[in-house]
This record gives sequence, structure tokens and C-alpha cells, in this order.
Amino acid sequence: MCLSAHDKPVLILVGRKDMIFKMSITKMRAVTISGQISEFDSVVEKYIYGRDIHLEKAMSVLSNRKNLHNFEDTNEYDALAKNALSILKLANCSVNPLIAPETATVEQMKNYLDNINAQIENEKLQSDNLEKLIKTNDLAIANLDLMLSADVDLAKLINFEFIKFQFGHIPKTGYKTLITYLDNLEVIFVKTAEDLTDIWGFYFVPLSKEKKIDEVLNSLYFEAVNIPETYEGTPREIQQRLLAENERLQQEIDELSDKTSQLLVDSVDEICRIYNLAKKRHQFSEVRRNAVHSDVFFYIVGWMDEKNAEKLEKEIADSGDIVMFYSGEPSDIKDLQPPTKLKNNPVFKPFEMFVKMYGLPSYGEIDPTPILAITYILFFGIMFGDVGQAAVLSIAGFILYRIKKWDLGGIVGMVGLSGIIFGVVYGSFFGNEEIIPKLLHTNPVHPMEQAITMLIATIAIGAIIIIFGMLLSVVNALKRGDKGEMIFGHNGIAGIVFYISMIIFALNMIFGWGIPGAVFTVLIIASVLMMYMCEPLSNLIAGKKNWLPKQGMFYVENLFEIFEVVLSFFTNTLSFLRIGAFSIVHVGMMMVVAVLAKGGGVGGVAVMIIGNIIVMALEGLIVGIQVLRLEYYEMFSRYFTGRGKEFVSLRDK
Repeated sequence: MCLSAHDKPVLILVGRKDMIFKMSITKMRAVTISGQISEFDSVVEKYIYGRDIHLEKAMSVLSNRKNLHNFEDTNEYDALAKNALSILKLANCSVNPLIAPETATVEQMKNYLDNINAQIENEKLQSDNLEKLIKTNDLAIANLDLMLSADVDLAKLINFEFIKFQFGHIPKTGYKTLITYLDNLEVIFVKTAEDLTDIWGFYFVPLSKEKKIDEVLNSLYFEAVNIPETYEGTPREIQQRLLAENERLQQEIDELSDKTSQLLVDSVDEICRIYNLAKKRHQFSEVRRNAVHSDVFFYIVGWMDEKNAEKLEKEIADSGDIVMFYSGEPSDIKDLQPPTKLKNNPVFKPFEMFVKMYGLPSYGEIDPTPILAITYILFFGIMFGDVGQAAVLSIAGFILYRIKKWDLGGIVGMVGLSGIIFGVVYGSFFGNEEIIPKLLHTNPVHPMEQAITMLIATIAIGAIIIIFGMLLSVVNALKRGDKGEMIFGHNGIAGIVFYISMIIFALNMIFGWGIPGAVFTVLIIASVLMMYMCEPLSNLIAGKKNWLPKQGMFYVENLFEIFEVVLSFFTNTLSFLRIGAFSIVHVGMMMVVAVLAKGGGVGGVAVMIIGNIIVMALEGLIVGIQVLRLEYYEMFSRYFTGRGKEFVSLRDK
């Protein structure tokens, strides 16, 4: 197709297919933008820069690569942008995106920032040296405090010709020994100060006896304090001079700090310009690094959410520019995994942190964030049901989330609300189980007294959660088109049949429902055989030849694997006992606190406060970890792979 420069037609190629519903994952479109290579910069400026687009290496996507080449580009702008941002943070300023960048070369921007950094570093070095002098003077001032009672010119002591003197401190036990033998030693000790453990003072000794006396005093653990030879005047006079010098040094430090602050204030706008320009050119370089070109055209490949892709498509169509735009379904792009962009409501969004710790869902896979959020909030509340303690956690969490924007703070806030609700159910307020029932006129559930009921209830919850997880696994397998795993997998239909059959079989035996045992025998054996032969049966329904393995080791290995799978159903179910167990442990811990605080008074109140703090901190942490363990090992392992790649927008680079 030939494009005329006069009429400037625009070619819009759009492919659409109905997509399967994706829970909380933004619907993506694969986009390709192409144009004349001479128009590359203007197209990037107009249609790509600042867009919410995830770029892909075009060379690895496009099929005909013989005549395509990568752009030559050295990206020096990222380091410049980071340098400018670090200076702005030092100035306690944020980037002003409204300050328009001005044209400048890399060298000009680098020189400007280097000059500012050099001035800041030089002033910091001067300040550090002055701080060291102040610390040295502070140490000397502290030592002089211990000799203020000696009203003597230290310069005269330093200039003694035949007598040596030394200042220092000796332990009180050593001082008593020294006093005992002082008359037998040619030494004079002048005490100047004392503290709880030591005696401070001067000792004077003839030069001829210096070595002997030093050995005696060292044996009594005398520690010398150096007195500089530059000291002149009494200790009090020297101390006053050092204090005055410190004031002068601190004034110099303040002046240097003011100078640095003024430099930053005067430079903020220019640094913002450099940052905005460097960031823009960095994004241009990122586009160039991922794009390819032939002798005539360039090609840019990436992913956009459906709404932004349609908006860009319309912009290009209405512009009249010579730009080719293609938008297609992810299924149209072979051997390229679409990125995942999570989209959750404000209640669930903080829990994305836990999901990302495990791994992002693949595109087309169910986003586990809402499921994790609901179950995490529920489990935590059951295990940590106390109105007072949970309210403290909730308030602290929401404050952190509001101020620091920490996702963990939002999570703590939400689980705290759940703890308040279950605290009402248990009738517990900072461990007291009388206030809430009297206030609300309710009959609370007492986990300690109804322990068996609590444990059975949590086992039932666990069974429901495991079945729900397997149902989600079936849905995910259906989305992937993996019919074998969907039907025969241990988290597929065969696994569901086996697990439900075992549960009903157990209940039938306990309650005597009268269902014939042969029904369960058939269902259990059939489902176990399907799980055992999952791989061959999957190959069979996929139409593969030689679907039945001939190696004997396959059957031996699968025998051990199916035993492990069957055992895991029981161990995973029993793992949910920890929910009920921790609700009982919480009550037990608070009972211990109540016993220790028995007797009342100030001491009892202090014990209650400290005990509640310890329980909140210790049990809150343990419960949080245990619930996360349940999410990862008992739930995610059944339906979630976590092999997705994150959507990284160009505007965030």
C-alpha cells in the first residue's frame, strides 16, 4: 500500500473477539503502531509519550524480521532523572510536572546537576569537619568538668621540668588501696571529682620515679585522660573558651546549611525542568529501545487496556496523520504472554500486596485478590476476636494507611474491623467477657467453653474453602483450554468428586443417613483412578497417539503421587483447625493476663495494659502469618499459579 503525502490517509486495523470474563483483571488489547521512520519522534510525542502502555520488544513479536533492525540508542536520561529527583528530595520538594522542560543537551543537564551536587558535597564536607571539631571540644569540656575544682593554670603544670603529672580516674576500690599505701609512695594524688564508681584527679610524681608509679597506678586500674599541651589557663577558663568556640563553629554550620538551602530553593525550578526533560527523553529512549524499523517504516508493539486502546484508535483516526494502528485480542498474539493489570476496589486493593508476594495471576486467570481479602478478613477475625484489641489494631492500621499509604496498614485496618465484629460475637473487650454481653444484652459464644464446636466449625469452613478452591481451579483450567486437568486433575472434577464423596461418606457413618456404601465405593475408586491416570487420559481426550505410557516407572511414581494427593486432602482440611485453635488460645492468653492482674490497684492496671499490648503484638503477628499460610498453602496451591507478568506502564518508567 502506497501512502500519499498529500491526502495523508490513516489505516486502522482492528480485530475483536468476545473474551471470557476476568475477575478483577483489566481487559488488554495488543496494539501495534507504525509509520514512516522520519516521523518516529513526532508520532512518539503525539501518541505514545505519557500513555498508559506496556511496551514489548517488537523484534520478538513481528514475524517477518529479515528486513527489520533495532534502533541505535544509548539511554543516558534515566540516570539524569534519578540525579535530579535525589536533589529535589534533598530540598524536600516534589516534582512539579507543570514546569515545561526546555531544550538542553545531555552534557548541559549533567553539568548543571554536577555543579549543584559539588556545591552541596563541599558544604557538607565543611559541615562534617566542623561537627568533628565540636564533638572533640564536647569531649574536652566533659573532661574539664571533672577538674573544675583545681584552680590552677594547666600550662604551668605542663611546663614542669622535674615532675610529671597525669589526670584521670581510678575505681573507688583502687583509690582506697592507693590511699593506704600513699605514704610509702613518692606520689601526690589530688582528688577533683567523683561519681558512683570512680574518683577523678591529678597525680604528681618525680620524673625519676615515673615508671614505677605508673605501673602501680595501672595495677589499680587508673585510666589516664590526655590533656593537650596547647591548654592555657585554669580548667574553667579553658572550658569557657571551648564553649565559645563551639558556638562559633555551630554558627558556621548553620550558615553553610542556610547557604545549601538557598542554593536548592534557587535551583528547584531548573531542576524540575531538567527532571521533566530527562524523564521525557528517557521514555522516548524506552520506546526506541523496544521498537524496530525497516528502511522506510518503524513498528512499536505493546499492550493497552481496552478503554485507552479505543481512545488512541479514535485519536489517530481523527488526526489525518500517516499512522497505521492495529488493535487485537491477546489470543491473536502467539507466543507472547499478555501483562496483568489488577483492578480491585479500595477495600480489596491493599491485599494485592499479598497476592504479588506469591506471584501475579496470568492474564485470563482468576484474580485471587477478592477471594484472599474476604477469607483473610474472615479468618483473622475468628482467630483474633476482641472488640478492644481489634479496635486498637484497626485505628492504628488505618492511620498508617492514610498517612504513609502502606498497604499493610490498610490490611491491618480491615482485619481489625473483622476482629471487632467477632469480638462482639465472643463478648470480649480487652479480655473482659462481661462488659459486652451486659451492654448489648447478648449471649456470646465462648471459644474456651465451646472448644469442640469451634474446632468442628472451622473444619467445616476449611472443607467449603477447599471445594471452592477446586471449583476455581476447574474454571481456570477451562479458561486455559486444559480439559484434561479440568476433568482428571486432583484439583479438577475428579478431585471434587473424591473429596465430597469422602466427606459425605464420613457424615453418613456418623449420622447414619442410610446411603448405601457401594455408592461411595464406586465414586471414590473411580475418582482416584482418574486422578492416577490424569496425564494419559488428558493425552487421550487431546487426540494424541500412544497416549498410554509403556514405562513401568510411570505407574510406580504415580502410585506414590496419588497417595500423597489423597493424604493432602486430609492434611489440608485439618490445617483449618488452627483457626479455631487460635481463637481458643487468644482467650487462654487473656485469662493468664487476668490472673496476673488479679488484686487490682495500680499494679493490676499496669499488668492489664502491658498484657494487652503483648497479646496484641505477639498474637496479632502470629495470627497474621498463620492466616497467610492458609491462603498460600491450602488455597492458592489449588487454583492459583502466580505466573503472570506485571503491566509496566511507559509513563511510570
